[in-house]
Amino acid sequence: MTRPIPDPQHPRRILIVRLGAVGDIVRTLPAVHRIRLAWPDARIAWAVERGPHGLIEGHPLIDELFVLERREIVDALCRGRPAGLARINTFRRDLRDFAPDVSFDFQASLKSGVVAVLSGASVRWGFAGDTAREFSHLLANRRVPLGAERLHRVERALRLAAAAGAGRGPVVADLALRPDELAAGRDRVRRLAGARPAVAIAPLTSHRQAWKRYPAERWTAVCRGLAEAGLALLAVGGPGEERELSALGDAAGGVLQPLGAAGLRELAGALAACDLLVSGDTGPMHIAWAAGTPVVAIYGPTDPVLNAPWGEGHVVLAPERRTGRKAADRFPGITPERIVDAVLARLRGTPPAAPNERSFP
Repeated sequence: MTRPIPDPQHPRRILIVRLGAVGDIVRTLPAVHRIRLAWPDARIAWAVERGPHGLIEGHPLIDELFVLERREIVDALCRGRPAGLARINTFRRDLRDFAPDVSFDFQASLKSGVVAVLSGASVRWGFAGDTAREFSHLLANRRVPLGAERLHRVERALRLAAAAGAGRGPVVADLALRPDELAAGRDRVRRLAGARPAVAIAPLTSHRQAWKRYPAERWTAVCRGLAEAGLALLAVGGPGEERELSALGDAAGGVLQPLGAAGLRELAGALAACDLLVSGDTGPMHIAWAAGTPVVAIYGPTDPVLNAPWGEGHVVLAPERRTGRKAADRFPGITPERIVDAVLARLRGTPPAAPNERSFP
């Protein structure tokens, strides 16, 4: 049967391509919300890697998820096993069966561009060469330039959606947490914190991005200072990070309790129940602001203009000037005392004593 010629102004099927990571998926949600408002009758699918997929599984904006088993595929191919190619073919077949009219590559990488092409979408929106990476713009046939302007990644995604006609509506980053998920999060935090204010601590990053980590010895001082102020400290970490979090807790005098949320949506429900999160530039930080929890965010080599928590009420601590990934001190001027003061001021609802938000020149 001949497939109908798609109308880009009235797409029937739309593919979102944002494979990972967790924070980037959160920052894409406002653009997907706009796309849903623009084309309420279209079926929307999202291509995403296993792991981050758990955050948007069952989300009301999305009709279908296509989960890319990237780690399993790479492992099988490296071992010379045909299962790797079989998984790729299954993923490709599922995309083709969905038959999108339009795709949006919000990731702008080679692998995301390839996914858009594999889907068979005849209209493939992506960023122009000034923003796209790994020549992925060559795989798009509708390219959106952003120029040299430094834009928050939420705004970048919104501009891509707007270029296709989805430029109206509120900016909504809603994780669509269900009442039972929120109730479970409240129960978890109440059991751990009791009547004390609950402050979540996310001190780690992936080892691949260890340059984002605030030094462990300074985290120790932060935890001690917050505990002395009477706060309940709940440690946030992923699978395999238990030992590092335990070591930090021991160094701080046993003041850290594991939050213990297993899945991403379970974590989101728990963070929604916390009074505040202290974190570096991590996935949990983005989950927290999307769940409505204020954040004290610690930045070093990454640019807060692009990556800061979205919305009002957050405190962003960054160096006067951008530091390098290999700098001896990647967080100059961001002392533990400054972080403790910022947390206590935010919990009181008053501004910190010193200017706290800086952008890189």
